[in-house]
Amino acid sequence: MRTDNNEGPKALKIAACVVIVAFGIRTASHILSLLLLSLLLTYAILPLARWLVQRFHFRAGAALLCTVLLVVAFDCVVTFGLVKAGGQMTAKLPVYELRIQHLHQQFNGFLAWHGIGSVDESVRGFLSTGRIVQFVNDILPTAVGLISDHLLIVFLTVLFLAEQLDPKRGDGFIAQALDHFGEDVQHFIASSAETGVLIAIVNLLLLTVLGVDFAVIWCVLYFFLHFIPNFGFLIALVPPTLLALLMFGWRRSLVVLACLILTELLGENVLQPLLMKKDLKISLLGITLSLVGWGYLLGPAGVILSVPLTLALRRFLDRTGMSVSSQASPEAT
Repeated sequence: MRTDNNEGPKALKIAACVVIVAFGIRTASHILSLLLLSLLLTYAILPLARWLVQRFHFRAGAALLCTVLLVVAFDCVVTFGLVKAGGQMTAKLPVYELRIQHLHQQFNGFLAWHGIGSVDESVRGFLSTGRIVQFVNDILPTAVGLISDHLLIVFLTVLFLAEQLDPKRGDGFIAQALDHFGEDVQHFIASSAETGVLIAIVNLLLLTVLGVDFAVIWCVLYFFLHFIPNFGFLIALVPPTLLALLMFGWRRSLVVLACLILTELLGENVLQPLLMKKDLKISLLGITLSLVGWGYLLGPAGVILSVPLTLALRRFLDRTGMSVSSQASPEAT
């Protein structure tokens, strides 16, 4: 009876703790986002460093140095490719604007044929070259801030890697916590990366055959958005479909849309279950709540971190529940 009477105050205490923790996360969201993104990047490249140690018998320092150099080289290649593609895309903006005008005229003719008023000119001007240049100028200060954050993330990632690779780290609390709570996250990253690479390669071949411009860029975008289950694919679907609409019309854009959806369905329902060594499935409701909750607390970084944080939180709650039950069992006996 006394336990039942204490359930109400206990629930209120738990709710108060949750609110306080959420307020703290929201207040320190920027620095927490950088720390968590660094930790996520650490889990992503840690298998490479450990492979160097096991395969070539590198010492921890040499493995760390080689890993950092490889990651920096990959980052430079991707950045150079994106900058080059951005220049090519800027050069093609006048062509795309002409295509937008042509589609606008066709759409107005279709509406007039059915006795419907034409679309306002402001709709066509929304995607004009001047509007796109203005958008780039608006986001430029944000991009500069992201570069400084990027350097801090790289520095923190190196520190986390050094902690994970240190053979003298022993069984400290930080080491145990990183290993325990990051186990599911590492499985998720590995399975998502393998599936994302294979599907991105298939999409690259399809987009190249269909003649869509900048197919490499859209496939790289798909690979990174693939780490956001369900919703990331919807975002990655938009640019190549719209570009196909501008270049070839609605028939080719529907073909592009159907091919991308088909590869995603095959990858999610056939390929990923074969590659995933451990069942880490989260329901659609769980993914949605994760995106909303972590996105509200951490901002845009919370969307990227939503699933890994949910997996780590689930492992923490499982561990807490086990400890509670183990502590309660002697009292029950």
